[in-house]
Amino acid sequence: MSDLEISRLDHCTGRQLKELLELASTDEKTARNWLLEIGGLEQMEDLLTEMCAGAPQSAGELLRAVCSPDTPVEALVSIKSIAKRLAVAAAGSPAQHAAATLLYHLSIASALGCHARNISSREVAARLPLYRNLASELSDDVLAGIFEKAVSSASSVDLDAGGRIVS
Repeated sequence: MSDLEISRLDHCTGRQLKELLELASTDEKTARNWLLEIGGLEQMEDLLTEMCAGAPQSAGELLRAVCSPDTPVEALVSIKSIAKRLAVAAAGSPAQHAAATLLYHLSIASALGCHARNISSREVAARLPLYRNLASELSDDVLAGIFEKAVSSASSVDLDAGGRIVS
């Protein structure tokens, strides 16, 4: 973690730190909450639009980027950071928090599925049970497909003993 990121963490409230930690959670209960909160791309875009007011990228642009196999890894890393900020600073309701959290995981899954790159500090193996669950239970085929592709990609790449992708 860079000094800038650590400095930002020093200025977070206890609630904000808790929400950041929840983003990294692979807890099944948390995944179930997302499934109940987010119906699909349209509802997710509506929730993110409320939070992205005044931001350089619209909610629609963010969602199209995570759903596109052509989006570069650097852009997905940027979207992951945006999603973290939205979850901590802009989410005013549980549904908005769920949308931001799902965007966070979609960016990671897209990088894994489309580029065989892990853009998270957590090992791929730790995320696979959550991503399998999301792939099978999300009602939106586009969103589920991103997680399916990530799981498939992770199954076809070499992982070291710690669950990290071996280059």
